[in-house]
Amino acid sequence: MKNEDKIVEAFRKVKALGWVKSHRRNNTGIGKTFEDYMGVVENNVDGPDLFGFEIKSHREESASFVTLFTKSPSSSKGEKGSNAWLKDQFGECYPNSQMKKLHTSIFADKFNTFMGKYSFRLIHDKVNKLIYIGVYSLGGKMLLDQNVYYTYDDIETALKKKLRSLFYVKAKRRHLSDGSEEFSFDSAEIYTEPSLDAFLKMLDAGEIMYDIRMGAYQSGRYCGRPHDHGSGFRIKEADICKLYRNKIDVG
Repeated sequence: MKNEDKIVEAFRKVKALGWVKSHRRNNTGIGKTFEDYMGVVENNVDGPDLFGFEIKSHREESASFVTLFTKSPSSSKGEKGSNAWLKDQFGECYPNSQMKKLHTSIFADKFNTFMGKYSFRLIHDKVNKLIYIGVYSLGGKMLLDQNVYYTYDDIETALKKKLRSLFYVKAKRRHLSDGSEEFSFDSAEIYTEPSLDAFLKMLDAGEIMYDIRMGAYQSGRYCGRPHDHGSGFRIKEADICKLYRNKIDVG
């Protein structure tokens, strides 16, 4: 049996269960619940989840962002831990500490505001095939730094490694009287061949953002060392299908 047939068979068994109670209270409940029923052990590895497919779940009413992939950027200055370097250069101090953190969401189509002092924006250099993390003075008046970047090859490799084949599940939900919720996994789609061109067009249109979530350990044996809380490229759940060339509906 092909991997595609295996995952469709497993999905239909979950679908046949009807309404099932969420296994977690928050926005990740839908994914956790579905993967539990599909027999997926929760993990943070870079490879696909089950039968060679990355699994993503979507609430009908959700407009939230989900992580596409996490990958460390490079630096033209050769620094190791480029996001940690950005944190140290442009981050804000923790309360009552000299250690810094840098938590901000960055788009290619607009400047953000950070600390009331800086603005970040992704710089898409089509000639050199690079995506820079640009740091500007407030409002984008002056470029202060663009040493940290991703290459097209970085992006394409990450897409093909993590999202080569996507199993995209849609679910209805309902709230229970005890405050919990239930899901009904009623449809799914299979997507293959993620496209770098589609990624870049969506990036330019502001449909993909880059999140920096860099901090520092506040205590213990690693006190003071950089701590990445999941920096990476993110996309709205409903838009992830736009990245792919091929689609198959699963009944």
